[in-house]
Amino acid sequence: MSISLPIEKRNNISNLIDRFRSLQKCTIREFSQLIGVLVSACPALKYGWLYTKILERQKYLALKLHNSYDKQIKLTESILPELEWWRKNIISSTNTLRPDENFVMEIFSDASRTGWGAFCNGARVNGSWTDEEYLFHINYLELLAIFMSLKCFARDMSHCSILLRVDNTTAISYINRMGGIQFPHLNDLAKSIWCWCEERNVWLFASYINTKENTIADEESRKLNLDTEWELSDWAFQKIVITIGNPEIDLFASRTNTKCQKYISWKRDPEAFMVDAFTINWDSYFFYAFPPFSLILKCLRKIIRDSATGILVFPYWPGQAWFPLLQDLLASEIITFKPSKKLLLSRFRQLHPLHRSLTLGPRSSAARLYQKKHTVGRTRHYGFFDCGKYSKTI
Repeated sequence: MSISLPIEKRNNISNLIDRFRSLQKCTIREFSQLIGVLVSACPALKYGWLYTKILERQKYLALKLHNSYDKQIKLTESILPELEWWRKNIISSTNTLRPDENFVMEIFSDASRTGWGAFCNGARVNGSWTDEEYLFHINYLELLAIFMSLKCFARDMSHCSILLRVDNTTAISYINRMGGIQFPHLNDLAKSIWCWCEERNVWLFASYINTKENTIADEESRKLNLDTEWELSDWAFQKIVITIGNPEIDLFASRTNTKCQKYISWKRDPEAFMVDAFTINWDSYFFYAFPPFSLILKCLRKIIRDSATGILVFPYWPGQAWFPLLQDLLASEIITFKPSKKLLLSRFRQLHPLHRSLTLGPRSSAARLYQKKHTVGRTRHYGFFDCGKYSKTI
C-alpha cells in the first residue's frame, strides 16, 4: 500500500532541479512548469507539499508584478533550500497510498490574547506569550499554540500519526495544506511545525472542534497566575552576570522568563530541557535559580547533597531555621540594587506589590550566587550571593 515514482521520472525531475539550481533567471512560465512537475510528484513524497509553498509564492508575486507568464524573473536564494530538499529526496522517497488514520494521540489546543493552552490524555498544559508573540494576529497564535502543545505532549513520539483538535479554521488549513502562499509568517510557522514532525516521521491531521466543546484547552489558555512567576529584570541580571559570571542553566523558569538558553521548568513546557529541577544533579552546571521562597531549604539541601555551584535567589530572613545553614554556604560579595519599579516583574510585566521597598544589596558570603532578601524595619532588601561547593561536615 505505497506509492512511488518510476525511476525514469525520478531522474528527469532530478535533472530539472539541477538545471534550476544553476539558473539565475527564467521566464515565469518555465518556473511554473517546474512547480507543476514537483506538485505532480508530491503524492509519492510524504512531506513534498511542504517544499512547494515558497516556490509558489515567488511565482504568485512575479505574476502580480508582471501580469504575464512570458516575463523573465530573477530566481532568489530563498528557493535554493527547497530545491535542495527535492534533490536529496526525489530518488529514494516513497509514500503510503493512504494516510495512517490510527492516531496514537489526540491533542486539543487553543490560543487567546492571554496565552495558550492544551489538553491531551487527561493532562493539561498552558503558557503565556512573549512580548514579540503578543503582537501577532490570533491566527498566528493559534498555530503557535499547536506547536507548543506538540512540543509538550509529543516530544518523544516518532513514526506515528497525531490528531489535532483546533477551533480556528485558518490554523487547520495551514496544518493540513502544509502552509500557504498568502501570508508568509503563517507559512513560515507551519513549515517549522512540519519540519519538526518530519524529523520524527510524525504525521499530523487537524480537525475542527467547536469552541464550546474545546473547554479545557480554552480554560488553560486564559489562566492568569500573576503571583506564581516573578523574574528578575534583565538589567539587574546582566549586572550579576558581569560581576559573577554567566550561568549555564536556569533551574526554575519558563519559556517566557528564562535567563539562560537551557532551562528547567516547574511543569510541562515546550522549550524546557527538563521538568522539575530536583530530579537532576546540580553539580553538572553552574546554575541560576530563583525558586519560590518556600523551597529555599530544599534548595540548600540539594546544593549540599550535589556539591553544586551556582546562583541562587533567596530571602534574607535571619529568623528562619535554614538561615545559619545558608550563611555557611555564602562565598562572595552581594550585589546591591536600590528600590525600583522594574526590578521584579511578573509574566505579564506587572510590578511587584512591594516594589517601593525592595532593595538589592551586596555582601561577602560563601556559596556561588544567590539573591537574598532581608527585612530591616519596613524596608525589604535583596542581594545576590556566590555559592561555592559545600565541603563542610554538617
